[in-house]
Amino acid sequence: MKKNNEKKPNDQQTTIHYMPLYMSIGLSVGVAIGAATDNMPVAMCLGMGIGTCLGSALDALNRKKKAEEEAKKDSEENKNEDEKEQ
Repeated sequence: MKKNNEKKPNDQQTTIHYMPLYMSIGLSVGVAIGAATDNMPVAMCLGMGIGTCLGSALDALNRKKKAEEEAKKDSEENKNEDEKEQ
């Protein structure tokens, strides 16, 4: 008997999440700029904000691309099933 929490081989696809990556890069750049300009808090906030915006934009593009690929795959499967029925 198969348990519900067991994963199939196809369920092990990995997705890339860009937001944490770009938040940390933005914070690092903000710290460097803040150290150079003696205005650490403002530069850190700007770096974190820019990183968050870039990360969420890339995450949204990634989700959209994945949804389009799944829709295309589903339409091809439906087309193949229709051809088999005829």
